[in-house]
Amino acid sequence: MRLLRETDTALLWAVGAIVLLGIAMIYSASSGAVEWQKQAAYAILAGGALVAVIHVPNRMLYALAYPFYLVSLVSLVIVLLWGSGEDSSRWITLGPFSMQPSEFAKVAAILTLAHYLGDRTVEQINHYKTLFGALVIVLPPIYLIIRQPDLGTALTLVAILLPMLYWAGMNPLYLIVIIAPGLSVACSFEPLWQGAAPFVFAAFIILSSLALHLFFARLWITLSMLGVNVAAGLATVYLWEHLLHGYQKDRILTFLDPERDRLGAGWNIIQSKIAIGSGGLTGKGYLGGTQTKFEFLPASHTDFIFSVIGEELGFIGTVVVLSLFAFVIWRSLHLAAGVNNRFYRLMAIGLVSLITFHVFVNIGMTIGVMPVTGIPLPFISYGGSALLTNCTAIGLLLHAHTYRHE
Repeated sequence: MRLLRETDTALLWAVGAIVLLGIAMIYSASSGAVEWQKQAAYAILAGGALVAVIHVPNRMLYALAYPFYLVSLVSLVIVLLWGSGEDSSRWITLGPFSMQPSEFAKVAAILTLAHYLGDRTVEQINHYKTLFGALVIVLPPIYLIIRQPDLGTALTLVAILLPMLYWAGMNPLYLIVIIAPGLSVACSFEPLWQGAAPFVFAAFIILSSLALHLFFARLWITLSMLGVNVAAGLATVYLWEHLLHGYQKDRILTFLDPERDRLGAGWNIIQSKIAIGSGGLTGKGYLGGTQTKFEFLPASHTDFIFSVIGEELGFIGTVVVLSLFAFVIWRSLHLAAGVNNRFYRLMAIGLVSLITFHVFVNIGMTIGVMPVTGIPLPFISYGGSALLTNCTAIGLLLHAHTYRHE
């Protein structure tokens, strides 16, 4: 009775509406093929997982965080050795079923970080040993996921780490120090600055070093970060030539200039923007999307499902979808803020960050403001592993809300 009384029904209704909308749009995008039936079956399974997670006994999640993390690492190793996929090894096939371990690794990393950070005071959080420990937790799955290769999912773990560190009490200046090497790479990336990269990189190094010295007033910190930032910037050429795969380079270059290869790498994003723009205010009507029906829009039931919504339901339909996501994110943050236990609070923030990052990146890539990364739209894009993970995340949020006073 307590679980029924404590469950946030408004959040459940919003998530349920998004899932049902996703099934309907998958039916339209796949022209009534079997995908929508599979997604409906996945939705039933995911709903069961959501309810089961809510009923997990208190403290069990805390106790199982590290074992779950180890299992996720083992599964990521297995998928590298025996996994399947068209252009990568991302799935483990078990008879008629396939699972994507990287999806569950996100939740495992969140639980483990919540366990690790929740056991430390604010003073301990701001010690370099805590930051090192947090990196030890997220770097192994990041490395294994990049090897698949799946750079988008690997970046998701970074997007989870930073908000959890901030919510745990880490000084924002330390977070800037964490982000600085990535900014150094961006400032030295030649295709982004069209010949001005050396000047942008030099300006960043000078300004960031001055800012660090003013804030920390310690020469060794300034010199250390100067070395790290310079090394990160100089390593950009090596990363571009040896770390990224060809299709990943094409995605980045296409993001910067979609017109460079209209019939090749730029085709997806161009067709996506055409589909969304052609929907107008009210759309072409459900099942009436020409970009989808005539197969101009690739991956319409997975990565570019939002483009189908824009074409068929128009601006009004996209506003409804964005409003539902905004409500889910706001309500989840509200639940997280009301939790007294540090483990549950940090877990909730990590889960909200996971969903928010996916929403912003997926919708951003369909309208051309983010690179195409293959990150699905939560609860809507076709895929059993992603749907199960996202519904489990909601179940964990509701579980934390149930035991918020413990």
